[in-house]
Amino acid sequence: MSKASINWTDHILNFVSVIVGVSLAFIISSRSEQSKQENEFNQNISAILEELDSDIYTFESYQIPDNKEKLVRMKDAIQMIASQSGSDSVSVQLMSFFDVNNYSPSNITINSLITSGKLDLLNDYDLKTNILYYQNLADELESQGKFQVEFLMDRITPWFIENAPYFMGEKNYIDDYKGDDSEAIMIFSLYIAFVENKIAKYESALKDAKSLKELLTKYQEEEGLNDR
Repeated sequence: MSKASINWTDHILNFVSVIVGVSLAFIISSRSEQSKQENEFNQNISAILEELDSDIYTFESYQIPDNKEKLVRMKDAIQMIASQSGSDSVSVQLMSFFDVNNYSPSNITINSLITSGKLDLLNDYDLKTNILYYQNLADELESQGKFQVEFLMDRITPWFIENAPYFMGEKNYIDDYKGDDSEAIMIFSLYIAFVENKIAKYESALKDAKSLKELLTKYQEEEGLNDR
């Protein structure tokens, strides 16, 4: 009884076909996943750019000029208190202390990239560093705003409640006011220093937002992401 011959060529070809098929499927899947990640990252960059445009507009057109205007009124109020003149005008100027206008970038997309770990996929170290720096700056601005409100409620509000009758026309400010002007001026001066520092931070944040926008736009162009 003769033994059946084995066609090794067919076995080898079948084996190679399986290996090639699996390899091709893996390559296609890998490229598809890579393309998906790149498209998703491109969408995230576009979202960050939109958020930066909003931050730039808010800082440039509203926050910085508005806080500078309030700062002038605050300084006028201190001068009026020091000279004990114009009680009606002082009451108007003092209201600027309570008109708090704080802002910090929400950085929704940046936060999402950081918490999900997707920011680590970015190979551009300089760009990644700038993104993280801008996020830290946003956190700093948020904390600074909270501190300003706390100082307002803890130090300025009690003083104003105690002395409001002299500035709201219920009592004569020049003849009847017996408060400690030096204490009031010190408290208000500290608050003004906070606002001046906040304005400086906003101006720095504006510059950083424009710089980050430029880096992200350049990255999109170099990676050809705008064409996808």
